[in-house]
Amino acid sequence: MKPFPVFLIVLGTACPLLKSEVEEDIPYGIEAVTGLRSAYSYRGFELADSTLDFQLETEVTINNDLSLATGGWIASELGGQFEEKTGFLELRTTLGDAFTASASIGYHAYSNSVIRSGFDISGTFTWYADTAWNFSTSIAHDCGAGGWHGELASHWYKRLSDDAFLSGKLGISGTEDYYGHSGLGDLSGRLSLTYNVNTMLSVTPFAGWSYELRHRDGNEIHAGVWLEVSF
Repeated sequence: MKPFPVFLIVLGTACPLLKSEVEEDIPYGIEAVTGLRSAYSYRGFELADSTLDFQLETEVTINNDLSLATGGWIASELGGQFEEKTGFLELRTTLGDAFTASASIGYHAYSNSVIRSGFDISGTFTWYADTAWNFSTSIAHDCGAGGWHGELASHWYKRLSDDAFLSGKLGISGTEDYYGHSGLGDLSGRLSLTYNVNTMLSVTPFAGWSYELRHRDGNEIHAGVWLEVSF
């Protein structure tokens, strides 16, 4: 792994990102995320073992229903050769009181990876059933692979106190000509516990898994922690 600046670890955090504003009258916010995980899985493929990643994102509010986000992240395998550098641009909108939609374009640059570098174009639609549950559908075209990847997912949220909450995700994916695979992809899930140290800093340990519905490179289980800063 290439040397990683210590200040990234101190500043950091990873998805999901906190929503905040610099001041109430300034319609933008910045989030920084550092994550350490036992394995890095992406769309059913295990890309690396123990990985350190850093993400930075800023979001600008255009009006009450529309916002634009941009950012990027770097991921490096500890003791290995894998590395990822990604930048993205995403347009987000609210549709009434219970729905949101987004469209994004990003570029992924990989080193020593089973996945090829290239642009990724995606769209997501989410229904917020109530304060505890939301359901999403997303579809992406991976220009590096020349194939499609889609996912249906449910997301769950449970507040434990003023400073802590549990969240979970369960999803099923499908592919079309995605690195030689078409049909059902994997069944995946994640459970995380977030503790807000203060209004700017939170810590989130998490565990996740991916169960392949068709054989590729094997099932994966991983765990890690995110350090999240918003300002």
